[in-house]
Amino acid sequence: MEILQVLLKLILAVALGGLIGLEREASQKPAGFRTNILVCLAATMMMTLAGMLAGRGAGGADTLVRMAAGVITGIGFLGAGTIFQARGTIAGLTTASTLWVVAGLGLVIGAGYYVPAVIFAALTIVTLVVFGRIEESYLRRSQFHYHLKAKARPYILSSLRKLALHHGVRLERLTMKQEGSSYLLAFSFSASEEKEQEFNQGLLELADIEELKID
Repeated sequence: MEILQVLLKLILAVALGGLIGLEREASQKPAGFRTNILVCLAATMMMTLAGMLAGRGAGGADTLVRMAAGVITGIGFLGAGTIFQARGTIAGLTTASTLWVVAGLGLVIGAGYYVPAVIFAALTIVTLVVFGRIEESYLRRSQFHYHLKAKARPYILSSLRKLALHHGVRLERLTMKQEGSSYLLAFSFSASEEKEQEFNQGLLELADIEELKID
């Protein structure tokens, strides 16, 4: 019976952690599908182990509390690795927060509170998907104007469009002209500061970019 309970908890951890991970993967975040499953699975197993030890007299009632505190502390180091600073602003806070939430979800599952865990996961997904779209559409959008100088390669325009598609950026008023052995490109787009930073970082990684100016 104990094995079946453990198996149920682990399966639920994979399912709920995977649902949250799918949203993160679809949003092209560094901590995606497998990462969120593993975090939720590990937290669930740690909490389950603490419960088993406490039930067999190998630890007191505070064993669960200490295990939960240890998991939350440990996930802080993983979350910190997803946060980076660029151009004077901080990015990756939502990804780090999601890992912290998923670890908490695993603790709830490991403690045996299945219905609260499902509600918790549902609210997390609603926050990420629905509120994320509201934030993207109405709250933090700014207009950015890019001017690029790139090597005259036939694939540069295709690479730029693929990068924009990858980051969910819609290029507007795109122009391109040749100047000697280089292309001069100009375009605009509306996006949040975080998405613009991600697009900017990907753009700078293109080997053919020689100059970049942002208005």
